[in-house]
Amino acid sequence: MAVLRAMPDPGGEQGGRAVDDERRERFLAAAHGELDRIYRLAGLILADAHEAEDAVQDALASAWQRFDELRDPGRFGAWLDRIVVNGCRDRLRRRATIRFVPLAAEDDSAARDPFQAFLERDALLANLRDLTDDERIVVVLRFWMDLSLAAIANRLGVPLGTVKSRLHRALGRLRGALSPDPSRSAEADR
Repeated sequence: MAVLRAMPDPGGEQGGRAVDDERRERFLAAAHGELDRIYRLAGLILADAHEAEDAVQDALASAWQRFDELRDPGRFGAWLDRIVVNGCRDRLRRRATIRFVPLAAEDDSAARDPFQAFLERDALLANLRDLTDDERIVVVLRFWMDLSLAAIANRLGVPLGTVKSRLHRALGRLRGALSPDPSRSAEADR
C-alpha cells in the first residue's frame, strides 16, 4: 500500500534523523506483515472494499502518529486491530447517519466490489448485514480472526460479559435468519 511509503518524515536535526529513520523502519516492518489481515478485517466489518481501504489507511496513519505509545512491540498486531476496529466502528456510525443512494452500475464483474460479491455468494456472510455493528464486529473477530472471547474483550476495551452477550445475540439472530423452520426463527429472536 502506498500509505506505508508515504509516512511523514518528522525531519529535524541530523542526530534526530537517525532515530526517526530507525523508528520508521520498525513501524514499516511491523505494519507490512499486517496489511492483508487488517484489510480483510476492515472489509468484513464494513462490507465495502473502498471503505476498507480508507479505514486501513486511516488506521495506519493513526498508528504511525501513536507508535511511540506502544509499550510492547510484540503486541503490535492486537494494538493495530483495535485501531482498525475502532475506525470501522466510527465509519459504521457515520454510515448510519448518512444515507447513500445506490446508483445503477454496469454489471462489470472486474469493477465490482470484491467484498460485496463475496457477501452475496455466502448466505451466512450476507446475513451479517442484519446484525448490529457491535454484533458484527464480535462475530468477525471471533470466527474470522479466531480470537478468544477474552482477547476480543481486550481488543475492544469492553467487559467479557458484553462480548459474550453480543456474540450470543448475534448467533441467535444468524441461526434464525438461516433456519428454514419459522418456529426456530421465533425462538432465536427471544
